[in-house]
Amino acid sequence: MLPDGPNLVLATAWDVEISEVRPFVESLRRHYQGEVMMLVTSKRSAELVEYLRSHRIIPVYFDCQIWMVMQVQLARYVRYGEILRGASKQYVRILLTDAADVLFQGDPFNNIPDDELLCFMEVSGRTIGQCESDSEWIQQIFGSDALERVKNYDISCSGTTIGSHRAIVEYIDLLLQPAKPNLMARLMNYRGHDQGIHNYLLHTGALPKARLIPNGQHVYTVGRVNDAEITLGPGGTILAPGARLCPIVHQYNYKPALLAHVRSAFGLT
Repeated sequence: MLPDGPNLVLATAWDVEISEVRPFVESLRRHYQGEVMMLVTSKRSAELVEYLRSHRIIPVYFDCQIWMVMQVQLARYVRYGEILRGASKQYVRILLTDAADVLFQGDPFNNIPDDELLCFMEVSGRTIGQCESDSEWIQQIFGSDALERVKNYDISCSGTTIGSHRAIVEYIDLLLQPAKPNLMARLMNYRGHDQGIHNYLLHTGALPKARLIPNGQHVYTVGRVNDAEITLGPGGTILAPGARLCPIVHQYNYKPALLAHVRSAFGLT
């Protein structure tokens, strides 16, 4: 049984327009009233910061990403670790999430298992070795032998991860450990290495506290899902097979019809 206490959503809106995060922000606030922090850059206008604050989201500046030798998809975890180590409280559950392609249909912390770390799978039956991007990320960071070791495992998406305060800090430390500056400097033209490291850690036993949650049970990552398996329910909800309503929908922008549906729902032209 989980103890009572605050939860936290941590996301990144680095160098984006308000329109790119409106579905995330406004759908989240329909279902969740707890703490939210979002990494931003002062390179953007103050309007984004004002918009976030108007929805009780704390903007956290992350300008060091401008000169860091890794892409923001991985660099964001450096700032997340700093935030969580310096927090004045212990959060019961923390959601690390993408922002520009995430939609909420319920409270992201409701009805989740008590496990320390929850990692969410992509479509079943599609392995790391069958995905050019995931294979490349692992090979670039860990080498060909490492890729051979994990190529037959299904893919977990690093875009949404939930865990206890302690487990998330441990996860961040392990995720960043292979990201050596001299290596990442050579890979600056690539993005997505957080997912490669995430999957390698999961499938080599480096995250023994992790529980793998099948796609469409809590998070519905739709990018590689067959279009016929995605339906629209009452109120424009996006349903997984079995008419299941997941609190979190991810990668809806991979599907032109879903993207148009979401943009229309939020008045985005």
